[in-house]
Amino acid sequence: MNQPQWEEESEKRREESEKRHARMARLFKEDRLAFERERKRLLDEFFSSVEDEDLRQRLRALQASFETKMKHAGSAHNRFVLAQTLFWDNFHNNWEPGILQFNESLKSLERNYSAFDDEPDS
Repeated sequence: MNQPQWEEESEKRREESEKRHARMARLFKEDRLAFERERKRLLDEFFSSVEDEDLRQRLRALQASFETKMKHAGSAHNRFVLAQTLFWDNFHNNWEPGILQFNESLKSLERNYSAFDDEPDS
């Protein structure tokens, strides 16, 4: 796919996403039950699109766990704080170690390749 084609597809996806967001925001304000049905339908559509059965089951379990925690959080403020806590916990325990490991790998590669630059020409 060339650059103009990629940009056109990207713009289409952005527009579709904005329309979907506006529709969901309107549903949330006007009809919470319809919003919840549509949210669950979209999640199910996403999970069904995952080809790897093991990953699909893990994603469904993660979503179910998240929804259970949110259900028992109490107030909207508590749900916000809990969601924020879960996000940062996941970042620090899963993403950050991987990012740091990747960074060290890049530094190692840089050191190894810079050694080639230091060799005298024959």
